[in-house]
Amino acid sequence: MTSKRSSILTAVMLLLILAVVPMQARQGTSTPVPQVQAPGSAPATPRPAPAFYRNLVVLDPAHGGRDSGSQISGTAAEKDITLTLAQKLRPALVAQGFTVVTTRDSDPADELPTEFRAGIANHNRPIACVLLHATGSGAGVHVVYSSLPEAKEKPSTAVLPWERAQVPMIAMSSRLANELGLALENAHIQALLFRASVPPIDNLICPAVAVEVSPLKSDSGKSVPVTDSSYQQRVVDAIAAAVASFRTDNAPAPSQSSAGHAGVSQ
Repeated sequence: MTSKRSSILTAVMLLLILAVVPMQARQGTSTPVPQVQAPGSAPATPRPAPAFYRNLVVLDPAHGGRDSGSQISGTAAEKDITLTLAQKLRPALVAQGFTVVTTRDSDPADELPTEFRAGIANHNRPIACVLLHATGSGAGVHVVYSSLPEAKEKPSTAVLPWERAQVPMIAMSSRLANELGLALENAHIQALLFRASVPPIDNLICPAVAVEVSPLKSDSGKSVPVTDSSYQQRVVDAIAAAVASFRTDNAPAPSQSSAGHAGVSQ
């Protein structure tokens, strides 16, 4: 008798469940199951994915492998100088509280495609991407951001054209370039700001600049080559200070109270 009554109760419960579950759920569709709110608890506020990580910087030492870039001196190619600059810039940025990702940490056997370099930056969503170049001609440091026209309105689609991916970031890239120009001038290094489509800058979805280091012209008329270690360090320190200032102005750290509600700061 007890077994028969248990079977009847089980059947009734099954009928009740089928009555309240929507038909589409029983047919195996992907209708989401609503979350149950615990009694007396505050409503959960979803945290949107960040547009970028405020403490992350991507460095792209230009060239590499079979692509040597320009010949700086009899013994140094551009690919060697850009890698040296990246290796010096990493600890300077780490000292400012950044995590640093580089597109290369050594000289690869093959050259790195533009798509590969842009893919690393776009995947990591950094607050800034700095493309490093060097030349044996000219004077001072050239700071470049994309020559694409700034967007007048938000993109109508979430998918950006590859060749125009930088468009929504032009305004922030301009601010980053200005910060770099100011920091270099404060370090008594001539800085020239201009716009150009230096690959892969147009394909990046983060604030991005290209920094090309040229020989330094001193007041006495002497020229300091880009291979000079102390000159390289002055440039590196100025870049690190500029990126830190850019972060402060454009992505300030959350306050202690807001950090407690929002979760771990990126």
